[in-house]
Amino acid sequence: MSELVNQLGIDWKLLLAQGVNFLILLVVLTKFVYRPLMKMVEERRKRIEFGVKAGEKGVKIINDAEEEKAEIIKGANTESIAIISEAEKNAQKKAQEIAHQADLKAQGTLREAMLLVERKEKEEMDRVAGEARKLVKEAIIKTVQLKPEQVDEKLIEEAVGSFILERGA
Repeated sequence: MSELVNQLGIDWKLLLAQGVNFLILLVVLTKFVYRPLMKMVEERRKRIEFGVKAGEKGVKIINDAEEEKAEIIKGANTESIAIISEAEKNAQKKAQEIAHQADLKAQGTLREAMLLVERKEKEEMDRVAGEARKLVKEAIIKTVQLKPEQVDEKLIEEAVGSFILERGA
């Protein structure tokens, strides 16, 4: 084996020195490069994990907010439908009330008009009766050729009464 080592040109002292140098380099790199690098990688892993958890919490908060928004919108829609329905009922009730008031007012106006017509008719009948009395009196005076003082008032009243009855019927 030593011949093989000599033929390959391996120097034991040099090989041993390179081994020691490698171990020293390994210790130095481990202490000053590998450990700080691993520490930095671990910190980044923790930050990334924290970011992922925060992202998941954010997504959960957003989903909860969306659900709450949907519930609020649904409640608002239900409430608005109820308000609209109530407003329609109130409008119908108010319209019926206004129509009823208009009917009452129209009936009152009609009654007043009927009373006015009756009063005017009575006044007209009284005026016509007065004129009829005068005409009957004049006719009787001319017919009988009597003085106006002597004409029987009872005859005049009967004639006017029969005229009013005929006219009223």
